[in-house]
Amino acid sequence: MTTTYKKIGILGGMGPVATGYFYNLLLKEMQEQYHAVQDTDYPSLVLYSLPLTGFDETGIVDEDLVLQQLEEGIQILEQAQCDFIVIPCNTVHYFIEALRMKAKIPILSIIEETVQVVAQDSPVSVGLLASETTFKEQLYHQACEEDIKIIAPDSGSYQKITALILKVMGGEDHVEAKKAVLEIMKKMEGEVDAYIVGCTELSVVLSENEIDIKIYDPLKILAKATVRYAIVEEQVTPIMI
Repeated sequence: MTTTYKKIGILGGMGPVATGYFYNLLLKEMQEQYHAVQDTDYPSLVLYSLPLTGFDETGIVDEDLVLQQLEEGIQILEQAQCDFIVIPCNTVHYFIEALRMKAKIPILSIIEETVQVVAQDSPVSVGLLASETTFKEQLYHQACEEDIKIIAPDSGSYQKITALILKVMGGEDHVEAKKAVLEIMKKMEGEVDAYIVGCTELSVVLSENEIDIKIYDPLKILAKATVRYAIVEEQVTPIMI
């Protein structure tokens, strides 16, 4: 059996640590689900790491500047003849529709893919751990069905979440910051049926079995969707007699 793939374009760098983790998730998905071993078992891809300005651990600071850079990144991947694009960052999906209008190739959405998976389980309420921009702009609220309630941590908790994001971005020891975020999650347990880890830096350090409640990891969901979308067809290799 041979598989042919579309060429994947990854617009990353937001941040670089999370992008590297996403690439490893793609490899793991190929190995576990599609038994990839040889170089030729993996899809062709182009990773453009964009050092985005006007954007920090709290989210979007300068909308016009961020959008301009994202559009330039899309053009670079189009010029590299990618067949579709993924962006392993939740917050910049604030611009997803504007980017799709300009792009000549499809762009998968980490938020849309995550919400589809969440909807299959039909939780009543979901706790969202994310950057301030992701929550303020209600990126997951708008994508979710009306019968799924999105709940945020209290306002004081965002400082602890931001602290963990910064430590992951800087490669620092994040044990204490992670412990603080887990405490936030445990405080919300009576209010929520599940959690969405809506910041890719948090995905790097929060595993799905940290607590007893279901955790949805958008970065892992996007990795699965990326590989699935990349597959063009599977062909049976004829046996030569």
